[in-house]
Amino acid sequence: MLIEFSIENFRSIKEEVTFSLLASPDKSLEKNTFESEALNKGDRLLRTAAIYGANASGKSNLVMASGTLREMVLNSMLNRPGDLLVYTPFKLDEECLEKPTRFKAVFIHNDVHYVYGVAFTGERIVEEFLHYYPRGRKSLIFERKAGKGEQEAKFTKDRRVQKGILDRTLDNMLYLSSSAQQKYEKTMEVFRWFREEFTVIQKADHPGLMDYTFDLLGRSEEYKKLILETLVAADLGIEDILVEYRELPFEGLSSKLFGEQGWLSVRESGNKSELVDIKTIHRAGIGNGNEIGNGNVNKEWEEKGRRKGSPSVQFDFYEDESEGTKRIFYLVGPFIDALVNGKTLVLDELDLRMHPTLCEYFVRLFQAPYRNKKNAQLVFTTHDVNLLDLNLFRRDQVWFTEKDHDTGSTELFSLTEFSPRRDKNIRKGYLAGRYGALPFIGAGEGLN
Repeated sequence: MLIEFSIENFRSIKEEVTFSLLASPDKSLEKNTFESEALNKGDRLLRTAAIYGANASGKSNLVMASGTLREMVLNSMLNRPGDLLVYTPFKLDEECLEKPTRFKAVFIHNDVHYVYGVAFTGERIVEEFLHYYPRGRKSLIFERKAGKGEQEAKFTKDRRVQKGILDRTLDNMLYLSSSAQQKYEKTMEVFRWFREEFTVIQKADHPGLMDYTFDLLGRSEEYKKLILETLVAADLGIEDILVEYRELPFEGLSSKLFGEQGWLSVRESGNKSELVDIKTIHRAGIGNGNEIGNGNVNKEWEEKGRRKGSPSVQFDFYEDESEGTKRIFYLVGPFIDALVNGKTLVLDELDLRMHPTLCEYFVRLFQAPYRNKKNAQLVFTTHDVNLLDLNLFRRDQVWFTEKDHDTGSTELFSLTEFSPRRDKNIRKGYLAGRYGALPFIGAGEGLN
């Protein structure tokens, strides 16, 4: 469960900004919040949050920052001496080019409150720390700073073990990753949260996401049932999905399998490559004199179709389904996985090629306690103003990004700063510019 995430000197973000999922004292829509034993008494967390802003205002950079931190945690132990880190500081101020990027994540894992932070340049980790709150009291696991010679470090537990791990950790490697790889349990817990409970999707239309959904379809009948229920609710006309894997000789793979049109998908399974063949089952209309020929009818589903009054037909997923359908299919897997397992899902551009009604449907999935029993969280960027409704969101669930006109730096703020009344039409107010975060469009030639 994510509590807050802070970013400084990263891409369009110059000064530190902090995004928070800690609920305000607002008593409206309390079903959109939940409690945790790891929080202070009376505190609650938000199930969802939406981030609005003009194009190039920095919305995507918030998602990219969380994805960058996650990738660093999962992969920095693979760095070799001299490997550069992914360092993209704020470029509109020369001083920032010499300063480190800073990330800080505050989260809950297994009912324990953690605070993890890191500062880094392109060459090395400048600072790194991990605190936790067992039994509600702050305790240090490690602190590390780059010194002129050896790395400076502070440990309050397992000093000898941790010192030995740090000595084996390169300057361009996260101690969190290195120590987890060396099976130090107190950092392994945090590593597991980043790997298993924190999902970041920076390109929500990436075809690689369909593997996420396909894997869930094959994992269990329960996952398949949930995915199909969601696709049926989305009114795509899909009644079932058939997935087959055919082994291919590695040397026999053609470039067409990886072609831009995405007709076919190949996955690596152990030491072999497999072609993923996907068919979607649709129900066809009858009674108009243009019945479907038997060549396209799935025999198993033909019997079910007769009972329902119409036959069912196979579609090739890659060639016959629309881009909108594929887009929804890509996202269903991560959504269902987050809901079933109580994950935090951070997503860029929820509304990309998706009808506003479907966007609202997916938001409501996370906000319904009877569907979201594990307290999963959904954080997303969007331009869909139809979601700006205080009957759907609390004021603390709506965030905005805006570029400072003087510095070019991203600013981040919540709707709570404007304290609109609960009966206020915030969609109308946003489009009227009351909350900022809108593009400034000048009166160009031909517009008057």
